[in-house]
Amino acid sequence: MSKSRFNKFFIAVGKVFGKNFLSEITDAYREEPRGLFENKSRYVVKPTSTKQVSDFMSLATKYSVPVVPRAGGTGLVGGQMSSQEDWIIMSLEKMNKIKRFSSLNQSVEVEAGVNLENLQEFVKQKNFFLPLSMASQGSCLIGGNLATNAGGVNVLKYGNARDLCLGLEVVLVDGTIVNDMKVLKKDNAGYDIKNLFIGSEGTLGIITSAIIRIYPLPERKVVSLMALSDPKKAVLCYQKISRQLGNFVQAYELISSVGIDFLEEKNLNFFLPFKNRPTWIVLIELAFDNPEVEDEFLACMEKLDKQSLIEDAVVSENSAKSERMWAIRESIPEANRLVGAISSNDISIPIDKISYFIKSTSQKIKKLNPELRVNCFGHIGDGNLHYNVFPPKGKINKQYFSDRDKLRKIINEECHNCKGSISAEHGIGRLKVEELQKYGDKGKLLSMSKLKKAFDPVGLLNPGVMFEI
Repeated sequence: MSKSRFNKFFIAVGKVFGKNFLSEITDAYREEPRGLFENKSRYVVKPTSTKQVSDFMSLATKYSVPVVPRAGGTGLVGGQMSSQEDWIIMSLEKMNKIKRFSSLNQSVEVEAGVNLENLQEFVKQKNFFLPLSMASQGSCLIGGNLATNAGGVNVLKYGNARDLCLGLEVVLVDGTIVNDMKVLKKDNAGYDIKNLFIGSEGTLGIITSAIIRIYPLPERKVVSLMALSDPKKAVLCYQKISRQLGNFVQAYELISSVGIDFLEEKNLNFFLPFKNRPTWIVLIELAFDNPEVEDEFLACMEKLDKQSLIEDAVVSENSAKSERMWAIRESIPEANRLVGAISSNDISIPIDKISYFIKSTSQKIKKLNPELRVNCFGHIGDGNLHYNVFPPKGKINKQYFSDRDKLRKIINEECHNCKGSISAEHGIGRLKVEELQKYGDKGKLLSMSKLKKAFDPVGLLNPGVMFEI
């Protein structure tokens, strides 16, 4: 972009919004969680209303200035990072109002900058439950959750962010406001526009508000840890439990002994309620109102034990014990960060192929280097695995970065062969653009390209995300 054009844009923004509306970027916006991308933008804008977003985008289009939408900055694929200094970061953090709550409609209307954890606490005070839950919930914002179609631990029962969104307000690149803020579960009046924007990672429009679906708080919860010898048995247990108690299963999480090793290695507090450390662990949570469900679950566990599918099991006796069990699973991402991954992969595998994928991929990685450690964990109930490769104990990941491309190829090829997805819940961002082109369906990619050109003909919204510049 020419300096003179940017200067004209800068002056125009000052006239409309005041000279301090565009501010110099600070260190808080320069980094992202994995340290793979640097935010090179010089300026950030923090609108406080949809009208300000609209007016700003009108000017950005007039002067052809690219804009990178940003929510909580917790994305793991670089979608919130600018690769050019004359691109503008648009942070939605000041649009943080919770506007309308309806117990009858079981919904809450929020602006894009509302923090996920704050919203969870708000609806909890109303005796309701927001299923969207993930490790970054203390920092991530609803707009970013929707823009990336975030997943988390409760997808198994309640679906992704898309499934929890009833209505959406979006600002297009030219400032047009799309208002689809309806509290409706059925609306077939034309194209399902809102679902185009959910998961589009800010490449088609900027999400400014949403109506989120919530659920009455269940009266009771049960959390259990099951010790198993291999992932195949974890899948078989899921099949049997879901057949009998599927309506009550909220989460079904896989944990490996390597993940437990990492918690111990990095001195993170955890309590493992087994005498012997299992090779694999499953954490399962059920939520229900009828107390008879707990008895039915315990009977089901006894059957699994008699069928030699589980080696041991512990069931929570109270909420404190449930929290200690969940702390094991929730601490693994932090342990991974402290150990330092060579390659981190967020993938989705058909449930019937999970066991094969884990075994086959691990064998190929061992052939590449038998000393590498694999921490495979994730939401096995919906097929989402976080398959991460780490250096040997005492080594640092940078010593093995020369193998990173080979590792990614092994993992992505096996995922593709299993008819899986290279991105389950983190998105494409800037990190996986080449991989999307390689493994994505050509017809789907062509359709995506046509949509991008229709909504953003000049390519001003989040350039470099999903598509090559």
